[in-house]
Amino acid sequence: MHGLAHVGSRCASLDQAIPVWVRSMGFRHTDTIEFESMKLRMPFAGRIGGAGLLEPPTADSPVGRFPCEAREGIHHLSFLVTDLEEALEEAEAIGPRADRPVPREGSHHTKIAFLSPGR
Repeated sequence: MHGLAHVGSRCASLDQAIPVWVRSMGFRHTDTIEFESMKLRMPFAGRIGGAGLLEPPTADSPVGRFPCEAREGIHHLSFLVTDLEEALEEAEAIGPRADRPVPREGSHHTKIAFLSPGR
């Protein structure tokens, strides 16, 4: 593993969250995309310490279904690995299970997988 890539934060509204991130954290918003395969809206910007916003456009999206009391907050931690399949095998051997399908398409032509430690 190469370390932490980013922290994904779920927000109720990108239209409301982006200006706050711009003013308070120096976020430079350059574009917002609809990531249809994951039913997700994501803004892109200059890197600000590995943080990212996620807006589920519908309650039935993977991010929208994520169980938590609040509609906003940390959704996931993303780690860089050299070999995703090998990293998944190692993780599953010690407990966490990957959500299926694995791997799946991520942003910027990457492959991603989600692990749930309580499974």
